[in-house]
This record gives sequence, C-alpha cells and structure tokens, in this order.
Amino acid sequence: MSQSLAALLSKPLRTVPAPPSLPPAPTEDRAADRATDLAHALAATRAELAQAQAELAAARDAVARAEIESAAKSRFLAEMSHELRTPLNAVIGFSEMMAQEVLGAHAVPAYGDYARDIHTSGRHLLALADDVLDLARIEIGHRSLLETAVALGPLAGECLQMIRPAAAARPVFLSCRAEPAAPRLWADERALRQIVLNLLGNAVKFTPAGGAVHLSVGCDADGVSFIAVEDTGPGIGEAELPLALSAHPRESALDPVSGRGAGLGLAIVRGLAELHGGALTLARRPAGGTRACVHLPAARRLETPRPAAGASPLRAAAE
Repeated sequence: MSQSLAALLSKPLRTVPAPPSLPPAPTEDRAADRATDLAHALAATRAELAQAQAELAAARDAVARAEIESAAKSRFLAEMSHELRTPLNAVIGFSEMMAQEVLGAHAVPAYGDYARDIHTSGRHLLALADDVLDLARIEIGHRSLLETAVALGPLAGECLQMIRPAAAARPVFLSCRAEPAAPRLWADERALRQIVLNLLGNAVKFTPAGGAVHLSVGCDADGVSFIAVEDTGPGIGEAELPLALSAHPRESALDPVSGRGAGLGLAIVRGLAELHGGALTLARRPAGGTRACVHLPAARRLETPRPAAGASPLRAAAE
C-alpha cells in the first residue's frame, strides 16, 4: 500500500488553465475620441439636412414662379387672341365680298384671285387665334363645360362630313365605324366636336396623298367610351411623343415639309379630354402611322345614374 501511495504522489499535477483575459477598460481618452466623432457626425448630418431644406425651398420657389409666369403668359395669349379676332373677321368679310364681286366686277381679273388668297389666309389666321385662345382658356382654368346629352355616333358622322373637303383635296381616304354600343354621353357637345375635328384634321394633315384615315367610336368592356383616329402617315416616334402633346412646341419636326398649323391641336384635345375626366393617348401603329385615342370615363355614360342638377357625374360616382 505504501508503494501505491508513493506512485500516486510521484505523478505530476495537471496544469490548471488560466482564466480568459478580459478586454481592457476604456480609458478616458478613448471615450473622449468617440464623443468627438459622434459630434462631428451629428454636425455633418445637420449640415446636409440644412442644405436639403434650402434646395427644397428653392425648388418650391422656382415652381411657384414658373406657375405665375405660365398663368401670366396664358392670360396674355388669351387677350391677344381675342383682340386679333375683330380685325381678322373684318379682313375675312371684306375679302369674301371682293372675291364674290358683290359690288361689281373687278377691272383686273387677278384682283379676284388676290381677294380669295386674302380670304384663305385670314381664315387660317383666325383658326390659329382660336386655337391659342382655347388652349389659353384651358391652361388658366377659364374653359368651362356646358354639359348636355350627346350621342357620340351621330356626332362622329357629322365631323367626318365636315373634314371630307380637306381630305379630298390631298386626297386621303376617310372611313368611320360607330360601334352598335356607341354611347350617349353627358358631356360638352362643342368640346367633343372639337376633339373629333382636331384628331381628324391632324391625321389628314400628316397623311400623304393616297393614304387613309379611320375614325372609330364606341365603348369598351369597362364602360369607358373612346374616340380613336388611325392614319397611315409616317407615324410619331417615341422621342417625338412629348413634343406632339406639348402645349408649346419649340419646333416643327413633326411636319418638316409643310409646316402648317401651330401644333396646338393635340394639346387642345388633351386639355378638353382632361376637363371631362378623360385622357388622350398616342401610339405608333405596327403597320405604320399613328393611333390617337381619347378615353372618357364610364361615369359620363347616360346609362349610369344621372347626377343631381349642377353636379358633375364624376363627383357623383365618387361619392
């Protein structure tokens, strides 16, 4: 037993592992450095916030100034267009009398041709003045709607007949399709007629001789009424779409050859459509040409419940 005890005592003792080392306690210098870094970051954040607020205020001021300038410009255009109408009507009236030789035959036959040229130019200028006046009224909110019950199909047929002389002069083939479900709308008849005539006139103007223009009106499955005009002209590229819809086109890139018109037709159509709660879309047709379509909300259909007197159908539907 003594030998066993001696052998046990002679074995080396196992090494006890040392406890894990603890991270050194932060010194006062390290705490001060961290506080300084946080203060710098907070100051930088405050500076960035102040700069962002200043930029936002400047942007708001710029938008406000632009709106004031745009309204002033629109008012000036409306007044100018109105003032132009009186002398233009006089020029048109007297030139028509001269062309028809109301007071007697001209001593020189060519004077009759000159009078007809003056009459044609005067009517063209009057149409431009009317376009500018209509657009200005829409922009400054002075174009109100005189809403009545309007049958879309017959109105489309009337507009097609009105545009036929211009189409025949090019010549351009006209066609029309009024779907059986073409609705009766609660809308401004004069505005709808102007929409159809502007779309047709624009299509005829940009369609080459021998081309075709097709008008269709109807109602889709969701009850949205549409007025669509398709042509076989050169079409409008994606980059030109914003220019075509602009109220203030800066160039005549869409009509480089003839340069006719002021380019306001589609802008007026869009404004009148939006007054009715609708929208204008433009798209390039796969086969060539352009498709312009005005969509009018389902609340404008007379099949829907009639609004109270003086209330808008759109507001009545929303309520």
